[in-house]
Amino acid sequence: MRLIVYPVHSSIEGVIKAPPSKSYTHRVLFASLLACGESLILNPLLARDTIASINAIKKMGAEIKWLKQALRVKGVCSEITNPHWIDCKGSGTTIRIATAVSSLLEEYVLLYGDETLNNRPMYPLLKALSNVGVESISRNGYPPIVIRGPIRKSSEVIINGSISSQFVTALLMISPITDLQVRVIGEIVSRPYIDITIRVLESFGAKIRRDGYRFYESQGSGLRASIFEIPGDYSSAAFLLALGAIKGRIKVIGLNSRDVQGDKIIVDILKNMGAHVHVGADYVEVESSGILEGVEVNLKDTPDLAPVVAALAAYANGTTVIRGVKHLAFKESNRLHTITKVLRFFGVYAKYSEDYLVIKGGNIKGAVISTFNDHRIAMMAIIVALGGQGIAEIRGVERISDSYPFFIKNLRELGVRVEVIND
Repeated sequence: MRLIVYPVHSSIEGVIKAPPSKSYTHRVLFASLLACGESLILNPLLARDTIASINAIKKMGAEIKWLKQALRVKGVCSEITNPHWIDCKGSGTTIRIATAVSSLLEEYVLLYGDETLNNRPMYPLLKALSNVGVESISRNGYPPIVIRGPIRKSSEVIINGSISSQFVTALLMISPITDLQVRVIGEIVSRPYIDITIRVLESFGAKIRRDGYRFYESQGSGLRASIFEIPGDYSSAAFLLALGAIKGRIKVIGLNSRDVQGDKIIVDILKNMGAHVHVGADYVEVESSGILEGVEVNLKDTPDLAPVVAALAAYANGTTVIRGVKHLAFKESNRLHTITKVLRFFGVYAKYSEDYLVIKGGNIKGAVISTFNDHRIAMMAIIVALGGQGIAEIRGVERISDSYPFFIKNLRELGVRVEVIND
């Protein structure tokens, strides 16, 4: 699928509801699977990645009823069914949590995904599980993988947190029913996502003692059914907020300013770059000041914001330096490389090293862009193209449905002119 993007020559104004959080939806689905009783998930995100998790928990025994803007999930009370195999599509969160859940079984389970997922590392999680009695077979630490438990309960498990916090999340998700003590070593990245995991588990009745981000101990409380409303997603909404900073005034509703999502730091970044920002209890409104300034930011804990900040940097005076991003190499694409390459196609100066990106704002020209099968790279390219000086053709935009399936629809509601071409 290709998208023809026409540059915007006038101010864009409008109000859009934030998409539901993908991170919360994944975690609540698996918590509902393992819980005793029937849970109600309000405002779930129904995107390609979260549907992969829905299909996974169904294969593991969850009974799901679709309601209007809600899901009713009857859990298995930790007695999961052997799914035999799980196709996780392109979802890293799905395969990592499903791998940990599969370790509860004494039988083999095959887990795999598409080309992008099969290039994402699993070794730290597989190594951690092997030390507590779980057998695994993999392609040098990458999917597809075969897993067989049962995991040794009431054990301490050590996990390296330097590549992805999803490995920590996967172990925490099963800790209430296995009495695991989770100890994290190495540099810990994306810490707010661990906070999201803890918040979800506690909402399902888990009792977890923690020492910062280094040690977690479950008190064997198990999980019980819950009613959970998925909040708006700051990481997806950030693209719309960035567009407001570049080309008009956009208000995104459904964003809780008190939520633990780390990506709400986009509000401070926009302010520091010179945009006019107003934050309410459940919304963020951003208006262009006419001039954005380059900044230096550290996104160690919020790597999903890197494409958004890169798009803003393309329109900012001076130089923007994005640090703490070496783990971008392990996302759906190597985002250090793909962010740089896309910006260069637009005529923007960009370079990267192991742990930083440097971008100098400048005149943005039309271009033909590949998204590298990465949903956030696709959305970044669209935002950059909308403020450019020529028509852009962006190829591979179907991957946007991984996380924000109505992104293009929302852009059209704001008056943006884009044309979808199905090849």
